[in-house]
Amino acid sequence: MKIALLLSIIITALTLATTNAIRLHYNSSSTIHTLTNSFYPSHNIFISGGSTLQLLNGAAITGPSSVDDGESAVRIDDATFIAVNGTIVGGADFGGIGVTISSSRDDNAEASFGTGMAVYGGDAARNKTTQGGDAVQVIHAGSKATFDGGTIVAGKGCSQEVCGVSYNGNAIKVIMGEVIVKGGMFDGDFYNLQGSILIYGCVEVRDGRIEGVLSDGSVIDVAYVGEEEQLEIVYDESVCPAAAPTIDDPTSGIESVRSFTLVLVSITTVSLAMAVCCL
Repeated sequence: MKIALLLSIIITALTLATTNAIRLHYNSSSTIHTLTNSFYPSHNIFISGGSTLQLLNGAAITGPSSVDDGESAVRIDDATFIAVNGTIVGGADFGGIGVTISSSRDDNAEASFGTGMAVYGGDAARNKTTQGGDAVQVIHAGSKATFDGGTIVAGKGCSQEVCGVSYNGNAIKVIMGEVIVKGGMFDGDFYNLQGSILIYGCVEVRDGRIEGVLSDGSVIDVAYVGEEEQLEIVYDESVCPAAAPTIDDPTSGIESVRSFTLVLVSITTVSLAMAVCCL
């Protein structure tokens, strides 16, 4: 509860801090860049040209509140983003996207998300859109997102009655490219158009939902929108919940108790018979 309240305060502060969008570009492939500030309010951060950017120190980034300034808080084009510890929020009101991973035909782009990360799609407001933003989207072949942990939350659709029909965004959207999920907490759909999603854990797909336990021990229960042939499960029995013991399980002790009870009843019956006989 305290964490949720603190996050709400941070997001509000970032959104209200400034209305002027600030663009940061990292495009030098000769240097591994690291975000050093604590707050990046109303920012678009672009990583391109084979460069590498790290988010390590818990910095909080939020996209601008206007789509005119760019729809993603962080965009990776033919580059690498290593997100270990921090918070990324898509632009408020217009349903901005948290992180976009994109690559050209002859290059690759990659983003990885660690246990200390939280990524949120922007929420919608009726005067701009009724569609919530996607938390993370992968849009081209050669683009890859890997989730080892963290919290990934889709933006919420407009909740006001005047909005009429509105829709939440997706926790993960794949147009093309690859997504690997080994851990994390996900709130929102997994949408897959022509890409591939690989999930590690004690997981199954049932009635349009991905359910089970991921390799890091996190529970997953999300809707899957896409062709099941494009979704692959790498089954990991070691993280499956322990099955409840059954009466036929020789290790459960239940059978032993039952046998002991039968012997006790038999001895009691014999004793009573002998007592009656000798009266």
